[in-house]
Amino acid sequence: MLNDSVNLFIETNTDCNATGSATWDCAGHHVTFSMYGPEEAKITDELTHRATVDVTVTPRAGLRTSKEAELEVYLNSLIERLIDVKDFPRCKFIGRLYIVSGQTNDCRTVAAAINAISLSLLVSHIPLRATIAAICHTIQNTMITFAIDVTHPKLFMKKQKTAYSNEPSIFSIYTGQQCQIVGIGGVDKTSDNCDEHPPPVGIPVEKLLQVIQMPTSLHNNNNNNSDESSKKTSYGGDCGGGDPGDGNNIYKQTLNVLDAMVSQIISSSHIY
Repeated sequence: MLNDSVNLFIETNTDCNATGSATWDCAGHHVTFSMYGPEEAKITDELTHRATVDVTVTPRAGLRTSKEAELEVYLNSLIERLIDVKDFPRCKFIGRLYIVSGQTNDCRTVAAAINAISLSLLVSHIPLRATIAAICHTIQNTMITFAIDVTHPKLFMKKQKTAYSNEPSIFSIYTGQQCQIVGIGGVDKTSDNCDEHPPPVGIPVEKLLQVIQMPTSLHNNNNNNSDESSKKTSYGGDCGGGDPGDGNNIYKQTLNVLDAMVSQIISSSHIY
């Protein structure tokens, strides 16, 4: 599936040997993910009460570094929460992420990886605890990847007269190595400021809470004025736009990503 307005290309079942696989290419951040399993785990790896998950990240060029190892830890944790692993005791899921283009620790590459993982699991028919989609958002010139549970009921409730509770539907957040969430006191100024290890960029927690606040309604007809920058961020691509205080923004963008996933699944389904 190709969307010219945002340079989006999606393809499913790219690996015929995998249980589920998908390719996600958006704005120059191209990844391919394959999921294998469930299969019987080795005695040294098995857990009696749930399945284990092993994700390997292959960079676009060169040898693996600490960046790939960090991303593997993050994706392992994400998939373990996403799959209903308790339904598969003594089993193992193996994931393979190949970065075709883009930097490993770039938030846009991570967003593409999360969307490829979600799409791969959807077409694999593996029982899931949630369906997620990822987008990027900029807070004070710092890009953050949000993985949002698109099955959260608050995203689809129609506007009513009663007040809404701001229950979060954020499934996961990726900030990268050079970013940290800070409180009212701000960033720790004692960090060594050098070229090789610059201090982390601080994001005030109140700004983050404004962004992730659940909107009262996503179906309000008065909020249909999406600008060009919102279109660019819709599919986890060029995510430099958007008002950090606009809580509706990330959820509307995430539903756009969901529409792209559903369209691809429907178009690739065979009718007998």
